[in-house]
Amino acid sequence: MIITNNEEALRIKCDPVLLEEVGSLISTLENELSNANRFGAQGIGLAAPQIGIAKQISIIRLGKGLNIDLINAKIEKGYDPNIFKEEGCLSFPGRVEDTTRFQEVHITNNLVYPYSFVATGLLAVVCQHEIDHYHSNLFFDHKITKPLLNKPKQNPNEACFCGSGKKRKKCHQ
Repeated sequence: MIITNNEEALRIKCDPVLLEEVGSLISTLENELSNANRFGAQGIGLAAPQIGIAKQISIIRLGKGLNIDLINAKIEKGYDPNIFKEEGCLSFPGRVEDTTRFQEVHITNNLVYPYSFVATGLLAVVCQHEIDHYHSNLFFDHKITKPLLNKPKQNPNEACFCGSGKKRKKCHQ
């Protein structure tokens, strides 16, 4: 069962997944995500900590055959920080936040044979969200407050409000 509205239970540090654990953990995550969707939750990703398992594994099911399993995954690099509108989480039903997320991330999946891939757009956001769960980070840790979104008179040479470290003129126009 998916842990809901319990920030303390979700802020757990996760251990790496062992090869022999992968199959059963993926199956468990798929069943839980399927159950959540059957009851109207409309989730596209689920991480083990969300069901009380302190392991670095998650699944992403975007449909149209796009299924990704993140196993001991790490974000190596992120590019083009942007504001993602109304990010949500199955663990916090009904709660959405505008967040700062990278539009492109380079990810390494680490098990027996590590492999890397690049995710962009929605897939990049979902990967960041699920990998955050491994490190006890939650989506609202990345939220942007409305006054910052509407701040019209920021000097283009100041640091951008999104926290990227770039000048505003090179980040958010």
